[in-house]
Amino acid sequence: MLEFLSDRGKKWVRTLPPLVKAHFDNFYNMYDKETNPTGLINMGTAESHLVNTEVCNLLRKASERMDLTGYNIHYNKFEGSDEFRSAIAEHWQKIIFNDDSEVRLDKENVATCAGCTVALDTLATLLAEPGDVFLIPAPYYSSFVDDINERAGVIPVGVPCDETLDREAFEEAYAKTVKEGKRVRAVLFSSPNNPIGTVYKEDAIRGLLGFAMDHDLEVISDEIYAQTVFDPEAEFVSTMKLVPSSYRHRVHVTSSFAKDFVLSGFRTGLCISFNPCIIQGFASMIYYASVSSHTQSLLTALLKSPELPGIMELSRQRLAAAYHIIAEGLKAIGAPTMKAQAGIFVMADFSDYMEKQEFEAEQVLWEKIYHELMINVSPGQLFGCERPGWFRACYAFNQDTVEEACRRLATLKK
Repeated sequence: MLEFLSDRGKKWVRTLPPLVKAHFDNFYNMYDKETNPTGLINMGTAESHLVNTEVCNLLRKASERMDLTGYNIHYNKFEGSDEFRSAIAEHWQKIIFNDDSEVRLDKENVATCAGCTVALDTLATLLAEPGDVFLIPAPYYSSFVDDINERAGVIPVGVPCDETLDREAFEEAYAKTVKEGKRVRAVLFSSPNNPIGTVYKEDAIRGLLGFAMDHDLEVISDEIYAQTVFDPEAEFVSTMKLVPSSYRHRVHVTSSFAKDFVLSGFRTGLCISFNPCIIQGFASMIYYASVSSHTQSLLTALLKSPELPGIMELSRQRLAAAYHIIAEGLKAIGAPTMKAQAGIFVMADFSDYMEKQEFEAEQVLWEKIYHELMINVSPGQLFGCERPGWFRACYAFNQDTVEEACRRLATLKK
């Protein structure tokens, strides 16, 4: 039947990526201590399950509080209703600028869409031409590659660096890219970092902004984990807060309700920008991927709920506890980890468990962990790691599930 499709249509008739396939192949075979003790522990998908009950209860209350008239069940602005975008602006004002800041967010700075993937895809389309380059500090969120390249045709170039976001590394990557005849259009990074969980300090972000400004680049700061900082020694600072006012229209923040609010299934993302043309561009393009009117109304009520801050704090507390369990469990089996301060994942070094220090051996180890231990983790090659052996594990489960994962990993043979 493939012959009846267009050439561009044929490329989409393909199997899912291995990690996504691993998730859905076992969707109905997930671990449960009582009902399915041998099932899959899916530590490959970045979802938190730590406050499911609390969030569901709050959604029930929000559904009773939300307005529900004809207005809420018909078409609205594709970039989001005035009420929803205003609620987002009010909530993210606290996260990005603080309530006492002279800089104010309002609905005109916000566009919503069906997930953060759509926000990044839209930004890539609006800011760059096919073949242009975005520089991304590595290790980076693996799906950045698909988000900016699959449809928009933007080329991701990883820049290996540490939590200081070393400017020299970016200068070298920039020079190399330009020498190859490509145009660098933007810097894209996740803050806090996915997959490591680093919370970047002000100096690091200011240095990156300085690099971008000197080379006349856009900056996309994916701040989807901004409200998951659980390390008391770390403090999240938004890139948009640090950029000089004269360059603020060149910095664009993306986020969603998927991670901080544990509502990945709601498929609701957003972009915050002080460039009105970006928001207008979203308004046109999101015709194809807008958020349902009902979901907008429900999330508006959720953002206004007095119980929300308490649930967010409870989530951070439980993240800290789960992180301690997984970090200690990995340490016990001789798998060093990178210190995480936020997010829902940890990077662990399993290179001692590989026969050869090659990415092919990393893939072999992933298959062994998946098929023999029934744990789905993510190999570091996907995140642009320079050295094989690193794996990302998402640990945002209840204590029993994390402890079971540690018990299974302890049976792994070197």
